[in-house]
Amino acid sequence: MDKIFYKKKLVGIKISKMLSGTSPVTEGKEPFQALTLKHPKGKYLLAHTHRPRKRITTRLQECLVVRKGKVKIDLYGPDDKKFKHIYLKAGEAFLLVNGGYGIHVVQDAEMMEFKNGPFIEDKVLI
Repeated sequence: MDKIFYKKKLVGIKISKMLSGTSPVTEGKEPFQALTLKHPKGKYLLAHTHRPRKRITTRLQECLVVRKGKVKIDLYGPDDKKFKHIYLKAGEAFLLVNGGYGIHVVQDAEMMEFKNGPFIEDKVLI
């Protein structure tokens, strides 16, 4: 995992490789919780559920997973200034923690985006 900072503030995390076992990607205090799971054949992860709890978040976080193709991601700091770009290829993911991003499709791509909800129409174009 590559943590990407802008002015000492974590903007995102690029996930290219996974550690063995179950590993947290984000800290427990973050609104979006992400983990990687890499286990051998035959391993059983215990069935479970979660008790309903009220959760209040004040910022949106997103995770982009590239299934096929290649994309270039422009990264923007919390001050809306573009400061870096990264590439993602099939099998890689990017978790946006703070700031914003733009996506250039470099090769035909299939992606999935996950974010905390509920959905609210609040997009601000940079």
